[in-house]
Amino acid sequence: MIVLRPRKMCWNPAMEHDPTDQCAHGEVEFTIDPVPFVSGEDAADVTVSAGALFLLRTLTYDHTAANPVAEESQLFPHCGFTALAAGTRFPVLVFGCNAGVDLEVVHADGMVTIRTGGGTEASVTEVEWRDAVLGFVDHVQAFYDGAPAREPLNDAAEDEGWAAFWQEWRDRRLALQRS
Repeated sequence: MIVLRPRKMCWNPAMEHDPTDQCAHGEVEFTIDPVPFVSGEDAADVTVSAGALFLLRTLTYDHTAANPVAEESQLFPHCGFTALAAGTRFPVLVFGCNAGVDLEVVHADGMVTIRTGGGTEASVTEVEWRDAVLGFVDHVQAFYDGAPAREPLNDAAEDEGWAAFWQEWRDRRLALQRS
């Protein structure tokens, strides 16, 4: 059984009342059967919005150190404060700090295997992975839907980047509607 969900979502506490803060933060709970992949201090204070976009990418692509879906970041980044419409493989590149939780996500024969850098791994079916990822994404989307609208940053490159971020999010989510 897979559990993948954002918890305690909020805006960056340092920018709590700043409507230009584009990133949703929170905790991540991620286990497969009894194996914890994201837990404890690693699970706290990650950028769940960037993580959700990166997870959407894992529905189509593997995420490995050699070929990451989270270019210049981690699958669950601590920060995801800059988005630029300048990615090499994907329409948007999300920059942050070099802290966060990175896991490998590899597809083979209808299964998805998750691996930590330390070698812990577990596998689920592609359908289970898709449903878990879409549940995570939908929870993050509900947080944004229930919050005051985010305002532009008045920086052309970043505003274009965040527009690309949300366009890729919508395109990937719509392409994978649950049946």
